[in-house]
Amino acid sequence: MGVMGVALVSTAGLLGLFESTETRYAEIGREMLASGDWVVPRLNGIPHFHKPPLAYWAAASGMALFGPNAWGARIPVALASLLALAWAGRAASRHFSTLGIPPARAIWVLGSSLLFAVLGRSLSADPFLTASVLLYWALAPSAWALGAIGLGFLAKGPVVLVHTVLPVIVAALWGRERRPLALLGPARGWWLLAAVALPWYLVVVTRTPGLLPYLLGNQVVDRFATTVHERGGPPGYFVVVLLAGAVPWTAALLAGLARTWRERTTPEARLLIAWLVTPLAFLSFSGSKLPSYALPSFAAAAFLAARGFDNRMGRRGVAALLVAGAVAGLVLGGPALAGLAGARGPFGFALPPVALVACALLALAAFAALRGRLEGCALLCVAAFGALAVAAAPFDSHLGSPRRIARLLAENRGAGEPVIEVGRFNAGLPFHLGERVRLLEVPRETSFERPARLRDIEVTADSLPVLVARHGRVWTFGRDIRVEELAREKGLRYSRLATWRRETLGVLTRTP
Repeated sequence: MGVMGVALVSTAGLLGLFESTETRYAEIGREMLASGDWVVPRLNGIPHFHKPPLAYWAAASGMALFGPNAWGARIPVALASLLALAWAGRAASRHFSTLGIPPARAIWVLGSSLLFAVLGRSLSADPFLTASVLLYWALAPSAWALGAIGLGFLAKGPVVLVHTVLPVIVAALWGRERRPLALLGPARGWWLLAAVALPWYLVVVTRTPGLLPYLLGNQVVDRFATTVHERGGPPGYFVVVLLAGAVPWTAALLAGLARTWRERTTPEARLLIAWLVTPLAFLSFSGSKLPSYALPSFAAAAFLAARGFDNRMGRRGVAALLVAGAVAGLVLGGPALAGLAGARGPFGFALPPVALVACALLALAAFAALRGRLEGCALLCVAAFGALAVAAAPFDSHLGSPRRIARLLAENRGAGEPVIEVGRFNAGLPFHLGERVRLLEVPRETSFERPARLRDIEVTADSLPVLVARHGRVWTFGRDIRVEELAREKGLRYSRLATWRRETLGVLTRTP
């Protein structure tokens, strides 16, 4: 656990926060901290009820201690992931000891799985949901376990039931026995769940007219039953996420799943399979799909992989994936870095030395896997992931962090000069500037904000000449073509400073 903790915490702030999820969560947390209002989440000053507040509270708390930066925003995520690992070990010993799953092995496999290694450092609701789910499995069947479900409600809403209550019910129906239902805890636990989960919802619904239909309709029913949030995927989406996210343990996972399926006559085997399969099957019917939705199921996948590692073919499969990863890094890493940096040519960049170290660590991990040393293999994988994070840090802007473009804006902007985002909202700018920006032609959910306050945030094209006359310069960030059209229509001069991805940072001034 100590090694995992060092790996998670030490790399938490190496890369800038990524647009759009991480910057959005961080900016909401920063605004909570700045305003002192920890009840209503606000994004650039506008109420934002897409998610419950637990992740925002955590980010704000981290930034209160370590400052409004990537370290402060991500440290709570790293701690939540570390607790999730500890609770995974506890769950393995409490519920699956008869399957021969050593808790330490389960922790090592989970912590070195690709999806957990990536998302366990990423600021979003899912690591906190995962920690809540694993706390439930670690404490069940006590009343405190249902309190953990309440925390999951505060992290991501009713989806927590898909990873806790639903697998238990499926296991009971599958075995035609009532014993698994004991995991749903005593009746008083459900009162604890309500006491933890409901107060925030009751407060915001009472204070915000029309919010309850929005939460139930747009954020629950529409996310599952429609593709209105534009996150669709094929029916087998989460099968691919599971197999890819379990790397390098994919072969061991398949071997462990096959072994446990053969033992499905035992209640523990049925419960473990139900914990893995039920949420992924349920989410496969959802109209909204992201890889992070599978994260709470990866403890069950890690338990199965720990069992499958005893299989010789499982170990060989793990070793083969690690060798393939090392070779791919050596062969494709340079061209990939060149592509990220926008360079053209047949040869690409030379790999940074730390990236070569990561490839060597993966090769050593393959050797450890062949020798049957799971802990050593996992340790080397964790070290390799950390080395890759160090190697990727200089390229975080190309990977999706707006930190550098925001820094460039801060260095060139004069005091009081307005910043206007055009067409699309990038939360990284207000986060790194430490203040709200103005919006032009940016679609936002504004029905829960008073029109008078919106006038301080939203601007029109006709107001651009007025702002330029008042301040001398107005900074813009958006699609270059659209900003140039606006400048031409309003008789303003448009100068480009830098481009980040598909958007350009520029400045509007008076025509000479």
